[in-house]
Amino acid sequence: MTYIALARKYRPQRFDDLLGQPHVTQTLTKALESQRIGQAYLFTGQRGVGKTSAARILAKCLNCAHGPTPTPCDTCPSCTQIAQGRSLDVVEIDGASNRGIDEIRQLRETVPYSPTTGAFRVYIIDEVHMLTTEAFNALLKTLEEPPAHVKFIFATTAANKVPPTILSRCQRFDFRRIESGLMVDALRRLAAAEQLTVEDAALYAVARAADGSLRDAEVVLEQLASFADGTITEPTVTALLGAVESDALVRWTQAILDRQAPQALALVLEPLERGKDEVQLLTGLLRQLRNVLLVRTLADAPARDMLLSRLVDEAPERLQQLQVQAAPWSVQELLVLLQMATSVYELIRRSPVAQTLLELLVIKLATRDAWQSLDELARRLEHLSTRHDAGEAIASTSTASHLTAVEPTARLITRPPESQTATTNPAPSPLPSAESVGGSSSVAAPAAGQLPGSVHAVWTTFLERLGSQKMSLAAYLMDAQPLGCEQGLLTVGLPGYALHYEVLSLPDNRRLIDRLLTELSGTSISVQYTTVQTVPAPGADAATTAPRPPGSDSPVIQDIVNLFNATIVDRPQTSSP
Repeated sequence: MTYIALARKYRPQRFDDLLGQPHVTQTLTKALESQRIGQAYLFTGQRGVGKTSAARILAKCLNCAHGPTPTPCDTCPSCTQIAQGRSLDVVEIDGASNRGIDEIRQLRETVPYSPTTGAFRVYIIDEVHMLTTEAFNALLKTLEEPPAHVKFIFATTAANKVPPTILSRCQRFDFRRIESGLMVDALRRLAAAEQLTVEDAALYAVARAADGSLRDAEVVLEQLASFADGTITEPTVTALLGAVESDALVRWTQAILDRQAPQALALVLEPLERGKDEVQLLTGLLRQLRNVLLVRTLADAPARDMLLSRLVDEAPERLQQLQVQAAPWSVQELLVLLQMATSVYELIRRSPVAQTLLELLVIKLATRDAWQSLDELARRLEHLSTRHDAGEAIASTSTASHLTAVEPTARLITRPPESQTATTNPAPSPLPSAESVGGSSSVAAPAAGQLPGSVHAVWTTFLERLGSQKMSLAAYLMDAQPLGCEQGLLTVGLPGYALHYEVLSLPDNRRLIDRLLTELSGTSISVQYTTVQTVPAPGADAATTAPRPPGSDSPVIQDIVNLFNATIVDRPQTSSP
């Protein structure tokens, strides 16, 4: 007896047998019951989901001796001939090999002929998107007004390549990917019918490899039946398909989660030495991290079991293992790991040094404790502002400068608004003085005694709170020194750096600083800035600050300052004659 492949032997013969397409079967069943039969149908979807099978079933429904009916008898001559592929009334055409205008012309010549035994002459064109533009144009008129006894059924995996003029003349049905759970059930029934012993983990591995295509799953199962000796297990499937075993992925992922970089590298080296591909390994890692993340995210979901069965294509015992693996970790940490692994997928796929990139990814994921987050930088700034006084904060200016790079606002440099300058046309000075730039706050001045006695104690507390909200501003003000407060106007001395004034004078930054000072002191406070060449030590009087560099008032120097909008930092040392 001639051997028949499993995909052909178990091809669906009725709409009830069509797996995972209820929206298609219900619509066609009701259309047949009400005799609302269209003139042309377009079935689209990925390979192996039942498009051609549905077309043949529809042809049987139309030409059955008891039809048109949604339940063909499968015993009459018409049903038997269609099932065997030898019916004269059902013409199947491969659009990939019969794609020219000449073939369509021959089809049009046969359209007027009446059916031989059935009620309709049905034309099934598979991969219809392969037809040429001329062939589609030749088909248009016939497709729009066919004879009453002619029905067209088109099947394609690329509906976007079908011209809109053809689509507008067809009833379109989009076939879905078959869910893993449905596919595993179908494979289990098929294995029982073929007297094959297959573990559930192996069935899930076959379903994952099929990627939503039942025909592909049936082909793999048929191949396994010849490959395996006895029971078909998951290692048998991975050995045949060249995939990565789930147990190896679990150990590899666990080593990464436990921050065991040497062990994680050793586990990635083993499959590479056995000839596994880097992209396969990364794909397996992504799948395992995704499953762990989904299990952790759905830990407290009301319909947890139902969601996991649909989202995670693993056997029940694997789901329990995933729950144990996911329990100690937060959703945020797992999400960061998955995002990092996803971001390098395309790079590894195209790189000639894919193994090196995969090893770097593993090391980075397994050494994530060394990463410095924004929260950690903020805590470091708070620690510095708490332990050091204003003089020590000046010594740590270089550290604060590195911290400012985290905040994009700190890199924005603008000129002071013209409304804050004392005059309109005179040559600008490097930085405005306290008399020319003020807070100009509209709130009432505080009453005497409402401000704490030590301005510097208030300043340290203020830096802590500011650093927790906007660390870049706190870093700039660590180079500054409060000089005095009078009637709600706090004068702050800045070093001779133009960037400090530019950033601190931005409207949003001024409002934030004024608000924090007001909340801290319990009264309305606004800030004005002045330039000092040396920031005084805590408790020092403003009058004791160092003078400006000699020669800075020279007309030539002032012209240079005005031309380049420069700031005098120091003067050159000149030797006496």
